Amino acid sequence: MADRPAQPAAVTGWMLLLYLLGGVILALAVAGVCSLFGQVDLDQQVWRMRLFHLAAAAAVGAALAAGGAALQGLLKNPLAEPYILGISSGAGVGVLLGLAAGAAWAGLTWATTPVLALAGALLTCAVVYGIAQHRGRLNPYSLILAGVIVNAFNGAVMLSIYLFVDPYRIADFARWAMGNIRYDTSLALLVICGACVLTGWFVLFLRAGALNTLGLGDEVAATTGVAVNRLRIETFVFVGLMTAAAVALAGPVGFLGLIVPHICRMAVGPDHRRLVILAGFAGAIFLMVVDTLCRTVGPAVGVGTVPVGIITALLGGPFFIWLLRRRFAEASA
Repeated sequence: MADRPAQPAAVTGWMLLLYLLGGVILALAVAGVCSLFGQVDLDQQVWRMRLFHLAAAAAVGAALAAGGAALQGLLKNPLAEPYILGISSGAGVGVLLGLAAGAAWAGLTWATTPVLALAGALLTCAVVYGIAQHRGRLNPYSLILAGVIVNAFNGAVMLSIYLFVDPYRIADFARWAMGNIRYDTSLALLVICGACVLTGWFVLFLRAGALNTLGLGDEVAATTGVAVNRLRIETFVFVGLMTAAAVALAGPVGFLGLIVPHICRMAVGPDHRRLVILAGFAGAIFLMVVDTLCRTVGPAVGVGTVPVGIITALLGGPFFIWLLRRRFAEASA
């Protein structure tokens, strides 16, 4: 559940540096191990291709997990995450529009994809935020409901785009919509998206102290100098940026931003200074492991590479129901 902490214990710069270095070392170690697994015999070229693919998976996982941790703290709602709020599907609409117009922008796909994804994500953030806000106050549960409604609308828009797509490309589009990390992702796209993820992650870390104070209540946060409305807008913008990058690389990957932050919160507590760092690295590691499982097990059962979005949805759906029922039980206690 979302925590309302008393005041997080003091965290020193050395402790945060230790979390950062530990996360980097562990993520690199996991990437190295995961690169050794696959259905194709390992040689230098295959190994490099797997590392490139794992880098994309790490960027997606870090973006969604760190973004989910920030949204849950901002809204004081354990069910908040980019996929449930419709941010992922909004970015997906932008990506699909770019793919559908690929013939005109064939040489600029690496640039147009993240731009259109960001436009779709930010437009969705604005719509959801506008629906849930009333007289300057943001109702967390109205926000979740607005996200569900906008999610359904964006899904209908994506299906409508399929009507204008070359029938021979429908299978590729449908596979992307399942949450699939492509092997033909360009280096330019990976670099741009990776830079967006790192930028958003860094900004969320800088605002982690304000998120801690917000956990005490909007009024308390305001009296301590936190610009609550500005914090909300900044968080939505940079989570939208990170989500757009993730969707541009892998399509809509659901529930990762729900599962990983909760596990990290149980491990290190509600302090967002530690949580944002740990959630990002844990998300990267989680998705690299899931991706390795998908490309290893899929061919063994005759279905090719399984999209990572299928696995995260199978894990996240029951997790979401458990959180919802737990919330209802606490409300009625």
